[in-house]
Amino acid sequence: MSPISISPRPPEGEHSIRSFRRTFAWTCAVLLVLCGIFLTLGYLQGPKLSSAQVDVDAVVSSSDQTLRLFANQTLASVEAGAVTVEPDAAATVSSEGDLVSVQFAEALDYNTEYTVTVEGVMSPSGGSESTLDYSFTTGEPQLYYLDRGEPNDEIVKTALSSQDRTVLFSGEGIQEFVPVGDVLAVTTAAADRAGTLTLVNPETAVSEQVLLPEEGEVADLDATSSGSLLGFTISSLDPGPISAVSHTLYTMDVDRGRDVVAVTDLDGEPMRVVGWQFVPDSTTIVALTTESTLVRVDTTSGLVVPLGGYFEFDRVSADGSTVVVVDARGSASVTLSDGAELRLFPSLIGDEQPFLGQTDADVAGNLVAKMVLVSEDGGSFSSVLAFDDGEQSRILYQTVDDKGAILDFQVSPNNQFVAVEVQPNVSNFDSDEYVVNPRPQSVTTYLVEIATGTVTRSVEGFGFLWR
Repeated sequence: MSPISISPRPPEGEHSIRSFRRTFAWTCAVLLVLCGIFLTLGYLQGPKLSSAQVDVDAVVSSSDQTLRLFANQTLASVEAGAVTVEPDAAATVSSEGDLVSVQFAEALDYNTEYTVTVEGVMSPSGGSESTLDYSFTTGEPQLYYLDRGEPNDEIVKTALSSQDRTVLFSGEGIQEFVPVGDVLAVTTAAADRAGTLTLVNPETAVSEQVLLPEEGEVADLDATSSGSLLGFTISSLDPGPISAVSHTLYTMDVDRGRDVVAVTDLDGEPMRVVGWQFVPDSTTIVALTTESTLVRVDTTSGLVVPLGGYFEFDRVSADGSTVVVVDARGSASVTLSDGAELRLFPSLIGDEQPFLGQTDADVAGNLVAKMVLVSEDGGSFSSVLAFDDGEQSRILYQTVDDKGAILDFQVSPNNQFVAVEVQPNVSNFDSDEYVVNPRPQSVTTYLVEIATGTVTRSVEGFGFLWR
C-alpha cells in the first residue's frame, strides 16, 4: 500500500485572516472603482448647488446684503461678470472654497421672486463648467400709522399687500408714536404742552410711563429700525433767559432699562437740536444743533463729527446715505460718510421749472420731493410730489383739481414706494387742535409706486412708518 500524503490543514484563525484579506481587497477595489466613477461623473457634470442662505427681510431693508450659494465641491474663482439677477438688480460675485457670495448693490423690491444665476462655475482642477441657479421671494415690511379720532386715537399696523388693519393701541391725545424693540413709545401732551412718554406692549397691553429728567414738551420721536434704541427731545415749557432744557436730545435703550441719557455735543454738554434722526438700519444719529452745526453722532462711542453749517433740517434719506438740509443758498444733500455737499436744483417738469420743497435724496442722486409749480401770471400754483432723476422730473402724486395739500411723505427703505400724506381739500380748515403736532382731521395717506406713479392703496391716518 502506498503511503497517503496529507497536507496539514491551516489553523482556523489563519484561514479567517486570509478570507478577511481577500474580502477587504475586493471591497477596496470596488470602492476605488466607484470613487473613480463618481469623480469622473463630477468632472464631466461640474459642480452642483447643495444649499443657499439669504435673509429675505434684510434684502429689502438695506443695500449690500448677501446671498450665499454652497456648492457640493471646492470651486475655482468665479468671474466677476458671471452673475445675473432676474428681475434686474445690480450685484457682484465672489467665491472661496465651496462658497459663492452674491452681494446686492441696492435693496430689492418687496414681495418679489428673484432668480440668481451664476455661470461658468467649475472645479479648480478643471472639467465641465456648470451653472448655479437659486430663486427666493423677498419679504415685505410692517407698516404703522396714527389714526386720530373720537373717542380715542389709534396706532394701527397693516401690511403692504393686505387691507388688514390691526389696532395696536388706542388712547386719548396721542401726539406721536414709534415702535421700538417689542414696545410702542407713545407721547401725549397736557394743555400747557407738558409731555408724557409711555411705553406700551401691544401683546400684553401693559404700559408704563417713563420718568423723564425734566418737565417739558416731549417730541421728535425716532427709533432704530432694528434694535431697541429710542430717541426724543424735551423742550422747556418756559425756557426763561437761561434755558435748562430746550430741544435737548435724549436716548434710551428700552431693552436695557429706563435710563434716559442726554446726547452730548462737541463741547461735552447736552446737545440741543433743531432737528435730528437715526440713520436707517443703524444706531448713528444725524442732528442739526441749535448752533447751526450739522453733526453725525456715534451713540456707541459718543464720537461727534461735524459735517457743516446749516440752519434747517429736512430728513435723512431712506437709504441712509445722505441728509437734506437748508441754508441761505437753498437746499443741499450732504453725504453722511464724508460730509460732501451737493446743491439741489429741481429738473423741469415738462417745460416748467418747479420750486423745491421737502426732499429725499438717495445715494444715486435721485430725488423724491415736494415741488411747487407757479402759473405764468403768478395767479395760481400747484403742489405736487415728484421724482427727479437729475435730468427730468415727473409727477408721482397731485391732488384732485389742486384743491388739496401734500403735507408730508416717507420713502420706503428700498426706494420702491412713497407714502404721501394728503389733506384732500384745504378750503375746509378742520384742524384737530392738538397742542403739539396739530393735524387736519381729514388726512389720507396714499402708497405710490415710484417707478410707475401708481397708487396701490390708501389709509385714513398719518405718521407713516416703514419697519
